[in-house]
Amino acid sequence: MKRDPSRLGGPTTLTETDGDLDTAFDALSDPDCRTILAMADEPMTTSEIADACDIALSTAYRKVERLSETPLLTEGVRFDPDGDHAAEYSRGVTDATLELTDGGVRLTMESDEGAGALGAAFDTPEVSAD
Repeated sequence: MKRDPSRLGGPTTLTETDGDLDTAFDALSDPDCRTILAMADEPMTTSEIADACDIALSTAYRKVERLSETPLLTEGVRFDPDGDHAAEYSRGVTDATLELTDGGVRLTMESDEGAGALGAAFDTPEVSAD
């Protein structure tokens, strides 16, 4: 369900030659996916997403998987001291720009956090790799 980690940090640009462009547009055309994106401003588990969006859990899993194939939704891990870690999801972009050019359609998505969010997780003093 995770998307390509090489796309983390900085803007992501999808063009006509990138198969992910259709995937992103398909996800954006889905009302449930748009609702999930609107609600996922903070990390949420799929169950929390289903509750917040008032959709069936099975539908939430399908939509989250669909969105996770794009830069629109990012996947993280919610650590539990008891060892019951859970996947959590949040909106992966803060801005999307659609351009119509001589070369076709270009969709550029940007995030304020970029790679800093991932780096911040490793720089947290109370988190140790030991």
